[in-house]
Amino acid sequence: MIVPETKVKVAIGLALTFIVLNVVDILLTWQGLQLGALELNFFISPVLALGLIPSISFKLGISSGIAAIMLHRGQFSCLIIAVSILSLVCILNTITIASLS
Repeated sequence: MIVPETKVKVAIGLALTFIVLNVVDILLTWQGLQLGALELNFFISPVLALGLIPSISFKLGISSGIAAIMLHRGQFSCLIIAVSILSLVCILNTITIASLS
């Protein structure tokens, strides 16, 4: 059984990992776009049109808000799922960039 204090520390670590992975995702997206890749997420396309710094700021803000909500609501399982999915997205972005290089 996980001690409640340990679970809180793990949840905070997962929330921070989620935020960092979102920033990594947008940086990898920008690198891929420079190599000729296409953005498949129609929600983020308009944000990318604003430029690198605004898109990083957007992803940082949105991911921080989502992470805060998940922490506040005690959504430990959701944090694990979100980090897992975003890790996969970053891996796929890396594979795409490698194939374009």
